[in-house]
Order: sequence, then structure tokens, then C-alpha cells
Amino acid sequence: METIHVRLRIYGYKTIMKKLNCLAILFGLIFVLSLAACSPSVSTKPLAPQYYSPLQNAEYVSTGATIAVRYGPTLNDQNRAEVKFSVQGAKSGAHAGQTILADDHKTVIFKPSQPFTPGEQVKIDVSGLSLDPQHNYGPLSYSVTIATNQKPGSPGSSNSAPPANPPKSAFPNFLTLPQDIPHYTVSKTSPDRGEGYIFVAPFYWTKSTVGSYLLILNNQGQIVYYQSVANDLSAFDFKVQPNGLLSYFSQKDSTYYVMDSHYQVVNTYKAGNGYVADLHDLQILPNGDALLMAYDAETVDMSKVVTDGKKDATVTGLIIQELDPSKNVIFEWRSWDHFSFTDSTSSLTDQNIDLVHGNALALANDGNLLLSSRNQSEITKINLQTGAVMWRLGGKANQFKLINGIPFAYQHDVRQLPNGDITVFDNHGTQQDPAPSHGIEYKIDETNKTATQVWQYTHNPPVFATFMGDTQRLSDGNTFLDWGAPSTADGYAFINMTEVSPDNQTLFELAFDQPYVSYRAFRFPWQGFPNTLPALAFKADANGITLGYSWNGATEVAAYQVLGGNSPQELSQIEMKDKTDFETQSHLSNLPSGECYFQVAALDKDGKQLARSEVISTDPVTCPLAP
Repeated sequence: METIHVRLRIYGYKTIMKKLNCLAILFGLIFVLSLAACSPSVSTKPLAPQYYSPLQNAEYVSTGATIAVRYGPTLNDQNRAEVKFSVQGAKSGAHAGQTILADDHKTVIFKPSQPFTPGEQVKIDVSGLSLDPQHNYGPLSYSVTIATNQKPGSPGSSNSAPPANPPKSAFPNFLTLPQDIPHYTVSKTSPDRGEGYIFVAPFYWTKSTVGSYLLILNNQGQIVYYQSVANDLSAFDFKVQPNGLLSYFSQKDSTYYVMDSHYQVVNTYKAGNGYVADLHDLQILPNGDALLMAYDAETVDMSKVVTDGKKDATVTGLIIQELDPSKNVIFEWRSWDHFSFTDSTSSLTDQNIDLVHGNALALANDGNLLLSSRNQSEITKINLQTGAVMWRLGGKANQFKLINGIPFAYQHDVRQLPNGDITVFDNHGTQQDPAPSHGIEYKIDETNKTATQVWQYTHNPPVFATFMGDTQRLSDGNTFLDWGAPSTADGYAFINMTEVSPDNQTLFELAFDQPYVSYRAFRFPWQGFPNTLPALAFKADANGITLGYSWNGATEVAAYQVLGGNSPQELSQIEMKDKTDFETQSHLSNLPSGECYFQVAALDKDGKQLARSEVISTDPVTCPLAP
């Protein structure tokens, strides 16, 4: 009896365990299913594009606008073909056009075949795009208003007459330099070599067709390269881009020209979408894209904005564009969409109102964009992918607490340093109320919104930069400042360029003769290899002849070999001369009879011949040159 009972107990135990195992499996399945039911599933809600332009309900849209949509992921031509655009103008009707995939392979652009009609409403419909279950983009459907009386700017022009008294020549004794290069005085040079060369484009204030040049100077202020831009009226923003190429803005045709180390134009940039490029800044980005600005003057009824506002005021906003290497506008940011009229320091009751006056663009360390707006006394950070305003420093819409120092005003030129600090050229005053201008550095805390002034430089005696100017921090810690258009008001010095050490000791200083000014000036490492030959000229007097020779733009010349003879084919060395300035000269007397043919050879520091000049004759009658 006892044995049977034990077996039953064992059998019951096994049965119960099997049932418990079954229940455990069942509850496990229920648990898994319940988790699945509670877990977030792949969303079926369509995603919004990362960026599109023009924005919904945008006003003052250009008659030459394109429609751009950036989704985010990399696209191919098949994806592009799936994006359909329907563009309908209330007056201009349906718009045919071309749909392209920009060079970034992320932005799809519709380029209408015909411009829009001023003042009309335009309905824009963009189809959805499904890339995969995680990237399903919904359609766009919205309207914009085209500008009624768009004045996007025009190429520069000048009706000013030349000055009654021609400007003083900088180098009256040189034989191979133009005599209208503006005269300047270098009052301070540093014993060290300095970082690179100085790039500046001086022009005659209000009479820019006189003495307008692109200049490269060395650490002693000697000319290394000159290029007249008088036919272009004047040039601005002459500098070396991060890709090693030179760029400058031509006022004549509102175009940025890009030159290589041979000083040959290899690229040009103009604004797109019906706008005209502005002179203030060109930034070529690491990916090959370029950032520039355009000013957009529109007729606005300001009586609806402010008491006593003019009904037909001309109000100028700002356009920022990013162009890809194919010159497609892949990003456009308009102040009309993001700033208020009342953010401006300009009088809103004037007939002509320059609301923003953007004057500098800088790529931030995180890949976004810094904008300096003079007439808002503001630095703005803009998301370069979405166009959203990330923060605003200074001005009426300031979001930061300033620690140390005083607020900047009417500034130019913002740049971000590798350590995250930003530098600003603080003009600070106005023509009506002059004030000392400064170079300033701020430590920026973007999270807590604080801006701490950690460095500033004020010239002694003070300089007031009425307009223009820049502050450039060099890699050796020095700071190079251009004072733009220095005021001639009592108590202020007329200085154009100053370089200071980290402890604000003056290392270099240069002043052009008044009223020559420069928009900006910079220092950059540079090597120039011109395609031209060395220049050779002569001047005769009672004591013999003087040969002057130079090689415009050549940075590697250390010396010249001077050759002479009684035949162009039989020249021998007369002397060797170290290069000590832009032009080197040889004074020759008691030459052998018939020795009237001359040539020079440019040599590098190792004595290697780089190039020879043409052969010249000092007596074309006795010593003719072959045609």
C-alpha cells in the first residue's frame, strides 16, 4: 500500500510539472505578444523634408525663383524622377521646367522655364517620396507671393570724374610698376617674418576708377603682386580661399572671380534665382560649395508696419545662397522669412530702408553658418541644413548675456576660431556719432547663452572705421586688423592696417594716403607662379643707363642674373643682384661700344633659373630688335 502511494505521488508530481511547463510557455508567448503589441511599430506617418524653398506663405519671392526640396538621405536619379512638381501661377499659369538632382545628391530642384509674374500668387505642389519604410516623405502643397516691384541690385556703375589732383605714386622711381598704385606708408614692421603675405584691394573713396588695385604685400610692405581693377570700378574681399585659390569681387559686373597660383581666372560666381551678388563675402566651403549674399530691395507699404511709415518705401532685405559646383542654388535663406522689421536699427519711416545689411558669412565649426548684420548689430547662427535660426547675439533680439565688455554695434566680419570663440570687428560708431572701433573675441556658451569677452584691441590713438573692416586671428596668435574706411574726424587716426601680438603689441602698421581705403585686408600663406615673363625696362641719363626688372606675382625669386651683349643671341653675364624689393635695379655705365641688348633671368634661392625676360634694346636705331 505504501509503495502504491509513493508512485502516485511521483506520478502526480510529474504531471503537475508538465502542466506548469505548458503554462510557462503559454504565459511566455502571451508576454512576448503583449510586448509586441505595446512596442512602437514603424511609423506610417509621412516625414517632412529637411528643407524646402521658398517657404510656405513666403512674400517678396523672386520672379526668377527655383523650388528646392532636400529630404536628407542620399538620392539617385530614379528618386529624382519620382519627385513631381506642379507649379501654378495665378497670372502666369502652369509652369513647365526642369527637375534636377543637385551635386549633393540630396536636394531636388525644379527650375521653371519662364519667370513668374510680379505680384502673383503661386501654388506649389510637390509629390511625396518613399525611399523605404523608415523614409517615407509626404507631399507638399502651399502658396507663395511673388515680389511686386523687385529691385534685386544691379552691376556697379560710377559717374564720378577723376580727381582734380592725381594721387601720389607709391613708387615714382620704379620702371616696371604702374604709377597710379596708391602711395602708402609702412610705419611699423616686425623683425620676424610674419605669417604669409598681406592681401588688400585699395580704392579711392568715392572715385573708385582711380588707383583701384589688387595688391599682395610682403612683411615689409613691399609689393609682391599688383593687378589693376580700375576698369572694374573697384574690387572687394581679395583673399585666399580654404582651397588655396584667390578670389575677389568685381564691382563692374557683380561677379566673384577665382584665380589660381598663376593668377589666371579659373572660376566665377554670380547669385542665382534672379538676384545679383553682393560684394561683402564669398566663402568657398570644404565640399566645393560656395556661400554668397545678395541684397533684395522691395517696395513695401511701411504704413502698415510703423506710424508715419511710407506707403511706397524701398526696403532692402538680405538673401543668402549656397551654390553647388554646378552653380545650382541648393540653399536659400531670406531675411524676410526670419527677421522682423523692428529688429533693424535703421529708421523705419525713411523712404529708403536698409533693414539688415549683411556683411559677413562664416562657416561655424559645427558646419552651420554665422551671419553678421550691420544694421541689426547682430550675429546670427543659422542651421545650414534646415535654414532655422539657432541663436541671435547682439541687437534688439539678443538672446545672450554679455559678460565683460560692452555690446558691439554696426559690426563687420565675424569668424569662429578653432577653440570655438568668435572674433568680431566692432565698428561701434556712426558718421553722426563717431566712436573708437575694436577687434573683439568672445567665448560663446551656446547652451547657457553667455558671451564672455576674452580679448579686445583698440588702437591708440583711436581709429573709427566708418564702414567696412575686419579682424583676422592668425595661427601664430597674432591678430591682423583692417580699419576699413577710417574717419578723418578730430581725434581719430587714419590707419588702414594693423597687426598686433597676443599681448596687443603693434607688429605691423600701414596707412594709404587719404582718401584711399580698403574693404578688408588679410594675411595668408601664398606661393605665386605667374605665367608671364619677368619684366625689364630701362632709363638712360648722362651717366649711363638704369635697368629695372621685376616679376609680378612670383614669390620664389631670390636673385636676378643680368645679361648684356651686342647681339640678342650672344648675351653674357654682367652682374648678379639679390632681389630686395618688387623691382631690382642695375646702374650701368662705361659699357663697351655696341653693348645695347639686355635680358634678365630670375633665379630661386638655390640658383636655379626660373624664367627669362624678353631681350630689350636700349638703342632701337643702332640695335634693332627683330620683329
